Amino acid sequence: MEYKRRLLILSCSQRKHTSADLLPAIERYNGPLFFVLRRFLRECRHEAKQLDVYILSATYGLIPKNFPIPLYDEKMNLPRAIELQPQVKTTFSSILENNYASICFVLGKTYLKVFEDLHNLIPNLTQSIVAHGPIGKKQTQLKRWLWKILR
Repeated sequence: MEYKRRLLILSCSQRKHTSADLLPAIERYNGPLFFVLRRFLRECRHEAKQLDVYILSATYGLIPKNFPIPLYDEKMNLPRAIELQPQVKTTFSSILENNYASICFVLGKTYLKVFEDLHNLIPNLTQSIVAHGPIGKKQTQLKRWLWKILR
């Protein structure tokens, strides 16, 4: 079986579009990582068809990029991360049925705790990358992964 699809797991952003209407998550969140992602989706339409994007929200858990959300303000903390683990495990297990070639996690430290015990769900043939460091470094790693400039 040939693996072609890629999966991006991104944490939500404190910066949000302030519209009072429901917006798809990818439009609601306005942090720097979302600028990189939206640029890739605009510029690389063919490659974007092979990319699934899920966002880890402190309020909504693991949601697809087009999940409609209102304006809200909730920051992830350790108790909430632990509380979200069962829901995220179920969702993540289901998502992994798509047989991804590569998974990239771009999450803050507390958000990463939600996935702490879930690495064993990732199939052996799937490459997984966890972006690390300050936001600027994570942006660069995300850009390289999206545009497949991995070293």
